[in-house]
Amino acid sequence: MDHNVFKDLVPSYIENLTSEETNRLMEKHMEQCAECREYFKEMQGDLLIGHTKEQKNEKRNIDYLKKVRSKNRKKIFVITGSLLALFLVLAIGYHFLFVHMWIADDSNVETSIQQQDNIVTLTFQSKKDNRYLLAIEQQSSQNYTDLIIIYENWNILADKKWNIHSELAAAQQGGTDITYTFLNENTLLLDNGEEKKLTEDDKIKIQYKDHSEEILLKDLYHAEKQH
Repeated sequence: MDHNVFKDLVPSYIENLTSEETNRLMEKHMEQCAECREYFKEMQGDLLIGHTKEQKNEKRNIDYLKKVRSKNRKKIFVITGSLLALFLVLAIGYHFLFVHMWIADDSNVETSIQQQDNIVTLTFQSKKDNRYLLAIEQQSSQNYTDLIIIYENWNILADKKWNIHSELAAAQQGGTDITYTFLNENTLLLDNGEEKKLTEDDKIKIQYKDHSEEILLKDLYHAEKQH
């Protein structure tokens, strides 16, 4: 076998890629040629070192990927835990603010009426520092009966201000307001922009724990002036 052909085949021979016939020819050549035997040993050593380096690199890459995956898992756990904690806080807060409420006792509520031009504000203020009030309106389509239920709850957010849209009035500093806009003493401007001509049957009914109070809307317009 030619020396150059032998040297070209050595890498494949070391990788067990050559045929049995080629293997016999190469082994026979190495028995007869000291130079090719030495070349084979050098190539075998070089390839072994190369494989060792590749294995180390592969192991290093695998270790790096494991660290990345471990960090990502930790991040996912932290994010998931934070979201669960936030959900629990919101759920507990919602329960205390809106579920765990009770109808207020009128003895714990101070009511006042303020008028600025044609806007009349009915204010319900808690007499206790650790409570806040929430007024919920339920307007009846028959005539105009505005049922206001006064709810009470623990004031866990005493320094926070609320702005609750629609039927929930803003509860702030323990109190809550309901506002009425009059065009004149006989006409009420509704939330939908319609004008309501007032009659003796149009009233506000304020519901407390043990009893209710009624105020005619016509009287409400003059209530502050009468006080």
